[in-house]
Amino acid sequence: MSNWLYANVVPTYKWRNAMTIPRELKIKHAGNDILVASVPVKELIIMEEQPIVVKNNTVIDSFDIGQKTKGVKFPCRLNLDMDSIKDFLIVLSNDMGEQLLIGFDKSNNQFYIDRTKSGKTDFQKDFAVKDTAQRFIKSQKMDVSLIIDVSSVELFADKGLTVMTALFFPRTSYDRMHLYSGGELIIKELDFIKLKSIWK
Repeated sequence: MSNWLYANVVPTYKWRNAMTIPRELKIKHAGNDILVASVPVKELIIMEEQPIVVKNNTVIDSFDIGQKTKGVKFPCRLNLDMDSIKDFLIVLSNDMGEQLLIGFDKSNNQFYIDRTKSGKTDFQKDFAVKDTAQRFIKSQKMDVSLIIDVSSVELFADKGLTVMTALFFPRTSYDRMHLYSGGELIIKELDFIKLKSIWK
């Protein structure tokens, strides 16, 4: 899950450069293109606790996910299902003002993960960046699944056609999660699912 540019200098001494969630690869058509999609393996369900589900929710400016889910605990999975494509932003943050931004920019048709203010970033000059990934389909429907741990996030959009991963190192764990929109955003379904530890 790391990067050759900074793999040996990340500010950890245990669990350095962990692997991603196991994934299943599929061949899918996107317009005239044939693409490889990547989705978490279905066996991940054995780690999932009872989901907190919010249906047909209209977000005007902001929505406090942490308040709705009675707190933010990692690892977790956040699934979003939308019937219209609009800008949105998910912010993970803590009391120190550190924040990780995960969102979609409709004008550029791109997903992004911005860790410029995510916590410890000064150990390597290329770490504090905003990474982007293109959306490949033109459907007005969009699904996004985030698997978030205390220092990593994996994004799967449009059933795995766009995939991103990122490490981050907050000085204290993120304990807040907000969803922001550039106006009115209708979420057909939002699922927040706590994940059990694999360590017994």
